[in-house]
Amino acid sequence: MKRFTDAGRRSLAEGNLYAALSLALTLPDICGSLEDPGPNKSHVRYVRWFKKWAEPEFTSVGHVYVSAEDCYQIRCSLVHSGTAEIERRRRTALDRFEFFDDTCGAHLTWVEGITVNGVLQPNFLQLKARNFSDTIYDATDNWDASTKADNAIQAEKAKLLVIHSRGAALGGVHFG
Repeated sequence: MKRFTDAGRRSLAEGNLYAALSLALTLPDICGSLEDPGPNKSHVRYVRWFKKWAEPEFTSVGHVYVSAEDCYQIRCSLVHSGTAEIERRRRTALDRFEFFDDTCGAHLTWVEGITVNGVLQPNFLQLKARNFSDTIYDATDNWDASTKADNAIQAEKAKLLVIHSRGAALGGVHFG
């Protein structure tokens, strides 16, 4: 998993917040599938993994700012349509997430019940993309360290995508 979290952190270092955020939102999927491989389980795996490894980092004084379910919904919105809105039928308290770059000082600001010119505005959670992504990378690293002795997970990890370099040999064919 280190190659993925390292790539995400490089994206953050380069200021590529879109790449960093996209990767961060998919890591719970990857980790969950390593724990419980097979089709048609993505939602359940994602929520289970996020609840254990990341949700506690987004909880303060009993308030869950980023729930596993909301994070799964924002992952779906980004991956499938490039938006930050939670699908109407899946909404609980939040309508959308609002991600900010490093120029914004605030992080994890819950905004609800705002009316502008008599019109109720959508409820949203404001987050810094960097902080959110870093939190997910740290959770992934912690999970990865905890699974070192799990042979089944290690066998699944061997199947993960690798981007090869010049000189690689695959199936007797040398590239480069």
